Amino acid sequence: MHLLRSAALATALLSLMACTTRPFQPSPPLYTLWAKPGVNEAGVRSAMLGCGFVHAGYVDGTTMTSDDYARAQLCMIDNGFVYQDRRIVCTDNPDLPACANVPRGKTFGTDPDFDPTLLKRRPSRPPAYTYWSRPGTDTEGVKRAMAACGYSTVIEPVNTMLLNDIAAAELCMIDKQFTYALPANALLCKNPPALPACRNRVIDAVRCCAPPKAAGQR
Repeated sequence: MHLLRSAALATALLSLMACTTRPFQPSPPLYTLWAKPGVNEAGVRSAMLGCGFVHAGYVDGTTMTSDDYARAQLCMIDNGFVYQDRRIVCTDNPDLPACANVPRGKTFGTDPDFDPTLLKRRPSRPPAYTYWSRPGTDTEGVKRAMAACGYSTVIEPVNTMLLNDIAAAELCMIDKQFTYALPANALLCKNPPALPACRNRVIDAVRCCAPPKAAGQR
C-alpha cells in the first residue's frame, strides 16, 4: 500500500474513479454515470459543472484532485442525483477530507452495502515526508523543505494536489539534494502522462532515488 504515492497509481487514480468496476475497459463519459428523474443529459452536464467537475465527460489527475472529485460526487448526491456505477470514491477512500462526514456502510451506487471494518484492516500508509531524506536534515527539516517546494500537505499529497504540482514539488526536493525512498520510476516525471513540470528535465536516477528493485522483489 505504501506505493500509493507511486506515479503509476497517482496517474491512474482519478481515471479509475469512474470505472473501478470496469477493468481493462474504456471509461464511460462521466455524465452517463448520473441520473435524476426529469433531468436530461444537458441538465446532468450542467449540474456536474455546478458541483465542481471541471468537465462533464472526462477528468484525470491533471485536472482534478481526488478530494475535489469526491466532493463533486457528494454534491451531485446532495442535489438528488443517483450514481449509476457501483460506488462513489468515498466508499473506498474515507480518509479523503471530503469524505470525513460520509456515513460508512453506504455505497451510494449499485453495490450492496460494504463492510466498514474492511477499511479498518487496511495497513496504514507512511506519510509522504518519510519518503524524503537528506544527510543532516531531521524530520521537521524535511517537512519545511516540502512546504517550501509547494507540497500542500506532507502526509498524502496525491489526494489534494494536481499531478503537475506534485511533479514540480518532487523536482524541487531533488534540486535541494533530497533523496527519494522509492526507485526513480516512481517519480511522476519518470512516468506518463507528460506533465509541463517535467519538460526538458533530466533526472539522475542513481542520485535522486533508491536503487531499482530486482525482478520479483517487492
